[in-house]
Amino acid sequence: MRIGLALGAGGANGFAHILMLEAFEALGLRPARIAGTSVGAVIAGLYASGRSAAEIDAIAGELAVRDSHAWRELLLERKLLRWLELFDPAIGRGGLVSSRAFLNALYGQRMPETFEELHIPLSVVATDFWGRGQVVLDAGPLLPAVQASMALPGVFTPVRIDGRLLVDGGTVNPLPYDLLVDDCDLTVAINVTGKRSPKAALSFVDSVLNTFQIMQSAIIAEKRRHREPDIYIEPDIVDVRALEVGRRDTVYAQSGPARDELKRRLAEAVEARIRGG
Repeated sequence: MRIGLALGAGGANGFAHILMLEAFEALGLRPARIAGTSVGAVIAGLYASGRSAAEIDAIAGELAVRDSHAWRELLLERKLLRWLELFDPAIGRGGLVSSRAFLNALYGQRMPETFEELHIPLSVVATDFWGRGQVVLDAGPLLPAVQASMALPGVFTPVRIDGRLLVDGGTVNPLPYDLLVDDCDLTVAINVTGKRSPKAALSFVDSVLNTFQIMQSAIIAEKRRHREPDIYIEPDIVDVRALEVGRRDTVYAQSGPARDELKRRLAEAVEARIRGG
């Protein structure tokens, strides 16, 4: 049975994807294809390169410890005017920080250079900023493709590939299971957009990032009305901000039940396949 796995956008909530990979491994299953957007592309790239869920967890642990304070300083101390750079190329390069530096710190020397060297076929989604459409990247250099897929507008600088200026794929396809349905017998989609509790006041950063996640949730809902994946999993992640990479343990605690649900539903799908011949 060919299983397609789609890992969605969601910032720090993307740590939940690691638990979902654990569910696959506990059953001895491996996706035939993976598609990812934004943080989903980051995790998918690691897994498609041959890393286990435990190895990715160790990498994520290093990131959470090393970068949580740095992110907090970035968001609280830099001038908010920098958030507007995306809309005025004369001011800056379109974001607060380079996603290449982030990925270099995360991936290190762990990654193949091209899609063709991966152990599992991978597709990542980015957005053509000026063309206002989806761009699927599945061949050629790997790091720039993942970098483009996670280039959250105003936070990470856009990436130019083949003459197109690319930003975060979550603006057009935050959960790209549609890329898998025609080539797989079973499609699994993991939505990690998360939820926020009502608050009396919102910070500027909260307003920007939560609005982005509202848009992503609306896109996913519309996609599901058109066509559902075979297995849809949405961990109940609450009040984890998109850039709170220091809250990995919170995401894990909230996502445990979803991992168990995925494991159960995968086992049922395999059993049904065996019974059906």
